[in-house]
Formats: sequence, C-alpha cells, structure tokens
Amino acid sequence: MTETLTPSAAVGADSPLALLFDIALEISTQGEDEQREDAKTAALDHVWSHYPDTLGKAVDEDDWSGWPALPGAGLEPCAVAHLDGGWWLHHTADGDQERDVLTLIAPCTCGNGYVDTVMEGERDLLQILSELRATGGRFPHDSGWPDCDSQRRVRAWGDTRP
Repeated sequence: MTETLTPSAAVGADSPLALLFDIALEISTQGEDEQREDAKTAALDHVWSHYPDTLGKAVDEDDWSGWPALPGAGLEPCAVAHLDGGWWLHHTADGDQERDVLTLIAPCTCGNGYVDTVMEGERDLLQILSELRATGGRFPHDSGWPDCDSQRRVRAWGDTRP
C-alpha cells in the first residue's frame, strides 16, 4: 500500500515555503528591460558559439537590439541585428524545443519584400552567402508565388535544404 503525503492547509508567512513562493514570483516576472538584455545576450552567445568565424567576427555587440516578449501574439523575447544592404538577423529561442533559432532576412530580387531563412550553422550561412553573392545579396524571386512575402525558406528542425 502506498501512503500519500497530505499537505498542511496553510503556509505561514515566515515559513521557508512562503519565502520560496515569493522568490519564484519575483524571478519569473521579468521586466521588459531585463527581457531585452537577456535576448541580446542569448543572441550574442549563440553567434559567438555557432558562427565564430563569420558572424562572430562581423557582428558586434552594439549591432544587436533586444525586444521583449509579446505574450498576446505568442512571441518570445528576441534580438535583431541590421547587417546593411537590407539584411537582418533575427534570433530567438524556440520555446517548445528550447533551441536557438537564427534567421537571416534579406531582400527579394523583385524589390517588393523580404525572404527569410533559418540557418543551422556556419556551413549553412556560407552556402547562403555564396548563393546570394550572385544576386547582389537578394534572394531570387519565385514567380510561382503571389508575392515575395509568400516565399519561405524557413524549414522545420531536421529538414534538409533542397
């Protein structure tokens, strides 16, 4: 027979459990400034760890801006860096899979919008840079789509690039 522990009905104001509840509430409630700084730090750590020979050398700490979560839209805190030429980096953590997601956003050759692609590492970035050099730093427009905003190279984790 298994016995179960029956919790006491009330927690005293001076008890260790009450103190732990207060600490957990304080820690789990991050302000917007703290979220911005944490997002920027996470982006820097990811770039320096996974792109040391490329983005780690080209993008400085001052290039990143952190943004707080938008709970109503289901968006986690993120950081963005402008790379010139209409290029952007967007970094966030995929909350469900607890993975860093670094996305390159670059203009489309049609001139009407942007195309984004999730990068899996430095080799992936180098391949994308080689491809985009031929188009002057713009993703080729796919005329089969109604507009360039519909063209997506973002793929699920583990999918391979065609």
